[in-house]
Amino acid sequence: MNNHSIYRKVEQWKIYDRIAGHGSYADVDKEFIPTERYDWTLLTEIELFRNAVKGCEKVLDVGCGTGHPSLYIAKDVRSIIGIDKSERMIEIARNRLMRSDLDNVVFEVGDAESLEFPDKSFDAVVLCGSLATFSNKKKALQEIKRVLKASGKVACVEPSWLYQSTHERHFEGEGNFILTEKDSIRYRYVRRLVHPHKETDYRCIINPKSILGEKLLSNPHFLENKTLKAQMSIDEVEPYCDEIEYDEQEKFDAKTITTIFAENGFKDIVVNGYGITYDLLSSANLVNKMASYMNELSKGETAISRFINPFETEMLFLTCKSKSIIC
Repeated sequence: MNNHSIYRKVEQWKIYDRIAGHGSYADVDKEFIPTERYDWTLLTEIELFRNAVKGCEKVLDVGCGTGHPSLYIAKDVRSIIGIDKSERMIEIARNRLMRSDLDNVVFEVGDAESLEFPDKSFDAVVLCGSLATFSNKKKALQEIKRVLKASGKVACVEPSWLYQSTHERHFEGEGNFILTEKDSIRYRYVRRLVHPHKETDYRCIINPKSILGEKLLSNPHFLENKTLKAQMSIDEVEPYCDEIEYDEQEKFDAKTITTIFAENGFKDIVVNGYGITYDLLSSANLVNKMASYMNELSKGETAISRFINPFETEMLFLTCKSKSIIC
């Protein structure tokens, strides 16, 4: 694939830099919507992070994005620094910080694989969905271990690959053509591998003068709806493309995320599962009725997370400690 000039690999942080200011990464203060699964899950992970770092002196949020979870757990610690490689994400985080009443949070542009902090600087490090985005996970974890004090805490959230690969909307062999506002034709295709756990997200620009391009532009349904699902693999679409941009993410289940931390010198590793509250309420048609109890229900799920099988849940929450170095 890399021998083809039309393929262009993009690092994950550049994708997030591009989408900063839109959707979940808009420059707004988060208002949790009772009917959205995403918000129910966020509230639970805020509680999990809060419980994990409560009382810590100095906390580092690596891959903080637009300020989650830093802005929500700051009152439970003495100080917190959030870093992200995306300048636009940090700009939004700073804007949100300015609108808050917090005075113990700092957001900086920084690279997880080359942290600009002295050894043993922090009591705890939090990673909220950022581990999967690091190009060199081993180097990032080694840096995290370096800046942690002896027996410093780590709290890490990642989506469960087992859940993603069986429940989410992308399926192998199915993609989506999109007619943009500028009348260019794009094809989005996600390839998922179970072994190893890996997801490759392709974004293709179709040549409008190609056979496929002309066929799509003569399709009334596509022109009217601006979108069209198709059973076409990336290999089938490639001959009609001017450019194919893609990014890759390694994914985790409870076993693989435990292994990567253990191999990089962390101890007391525990993985819990969460993300079931919304599903349970939705199946019982109670989501709207229980809206006023969102925070309480999230706290309840946090309390029972250690009893939930992480192999069957949407999200994983890992806690561990750095190993003391004996000279």
